[in-house]
Amino acid sequence: MTKTPTSLIESSHEATDLHIRSDLTAAHAHVWEKLAAPGTWWNGSERLAVAEVVRVALGDFDPVPPWDSASKSGRLPNDSVISSELQDAVYRLAVHAGTLTEGWYQKMRDATGVTPQQWVEIIEVTISVASVLRFAQLAGIDSPDFPEPLQGHPTRQTQPSKPAKHHWVPVVHLEDSTPELAPFYDGLPALAPVIRALSSVPAAMDTLFTLGDAQYIPMREMVDLNWTRGTLSRRQIELVAGRLSAHRECFY
Repeated sequence: MTKTPTSLIESSHEATDLHIRSDLTAAHAHVWEKLAAPGTWWNGSERLAVAEVVRVALGDFDPVPPWDSASKSGRLPNDSVISSELQDAVYRLAVHAGTLTEGWYQKMRDATGVTPQQWVEIIEVTISVASVLRFAQLAGIDSPDFPEPLQGHPTRQTQPSKPAKHHWVPVVHLEDSTPELAPFYDGLPALAPVIRALSSVPAAMDTLFTLGDAQYIPMREMVDLNWTRGTLSRRQIELVAGRLSAHRECFY
């Protein structure tokens, strides 16, 4: 019997003596439900192909250097539904994000033919897989299997995206908010670049907010410097987040 995406996550989280918060399990189940379903610009099989590259990259104890081709190393599937050039780009995104430059992005975009919106969705898949698999690894639990791909076509729904100073891809500015972006934009007097980075694909924003709320701090609680779940204090959370961001060479 085929397991549902949610049951794959729940089985993984239940097979441990650790107390895993229910909201964290729900967040991981939510992104797993979306993982192999048709997205905005990629179908379920294509999204899974991206996910498989991320899984291989994260499990690689001796990663291919960022200047080499992972697809030529024999470590990635040679029958993938995505091109070898795109496999290389996803691999580098997964394990060498700190080496990415705007020049690299532009060359990658031209070599693969992906649009900025397609690349945003690839980032969404990457952060979903990285969040779920890295958590399992660090918690010492079995990594959940990938769901089976679902049939169907991408929605290809566009947004009123425009260039922005701090982004390599077009984004939706606050004054151009759409109903799809209302859950993330409404009530905000301004938009930090990190919040609107994935806004050209609202489904990617949903993933960002879902994982960010459970794994970090709810976006709308950012202004409260005393916010806590009753475990780590806000200052302790920021200490860990800042150290991790520095280690990962996060742009923001």
